[in-house]
Amino acid sequence: MPPAFLAALRLALRAVTREPWLLAVGLLVAFLRRAAVWPAWAVASVVLARSAVAAAAHRPLDPVAPLEGALATASAPRFLALVGGLWLSGILVGAVLRVAYVAGALPTLGAAMAGAEGRRFAPGIAFGFPRVLAAAGLGLALEAGAAIFSATLAGAALGVTHRVAGEGGSPWLAAAVALALTLAVAVPSVLSPLADAGVARAAVLGEGPGEAFASAGARVLARPGTFVLAGLAFGAAALVVPGIAAGVGSALTGFAAYASPLVLVGPNLMLAAAGAALAAGVDLAWLGTITALACGHVSHA
Repeated sequence: MPPAFLAALRLALRAVTREPWLLAVGLLVAFLRRAAVWPAWAVASVVLARSAVAAAAHRPLDPVAPLEGALATASAPRFLALVGGLWLSGILVGAVLRVAYVAGALPTLGAAMAGAEGRRFAPGIAFGFPRVLAAAGLGLALEAGAAIFSATLAGAALGVTHRVAGEGGSPWLAAAVALALTLAVAVPSVLSPLADAGVARAAVLGEGPGEAFASAGARVLARPGTFVLAGLAFGAAALVVPGIAAGVGSALTGFAAYASPLVLVGPNLMLAAAGAALAAGVDLAWLGTITALACGHVSHA
């Protein structure tokens, strides 16, 4: 039986306090994932700027020549293929970095919860990366299927509602529409933590992708409300915490509204780093919580 949400959260926070260096690694991985797509934007900016300059030189008296030159280049198939390829490569590199981080962080958190000694981050990456990558791919397919299922049900329900809005529908039709909308919300809410739980079991217990997701599914069925509550709570935290950090930063820098922009560079960088650290902390706490839910046991002796 998986632990309750608050018990799992306490185990996760205890593990994070025992392994605080994971926060710095998570922050570095988040930065590198963002930086992986920078080459695509840099190449796009340079190519568009050169096209604009060349168009302006060719028609110096036409004020819209730079814009037309940039738009012509932006719509060219070769430009789209080049920038799209660089962007997709950056996304794939970021995904590999994320999987590597998870492959090392989850066993480390699991060992910290159990009070075991020894480092598990590097061995987790070295020996668990292929298994975690396969589990992450299966989880991605599961979440994509849930999103398609949800969008299809929601679209069908809204379409039926729009069609019968002026005519009036039967109670049975209203019940069917309500059920469809409920499933459109409930299915992704259940399958998203299930996907993360399967990855956690693959990383911590060394199970194969199929076995990990089967075991994770059984644990979700044992306590579905706990997994849904955990997913919703951390999803809300991931949205709210960066907003709060940005609001606090705006309030603090607002006192120096008339200062030189160069003076505010340092404080703005520090505030941005603090916001990123908070987001990395929420992510690490989620990894610990889902590890406890996916792998922990509660005895009822």
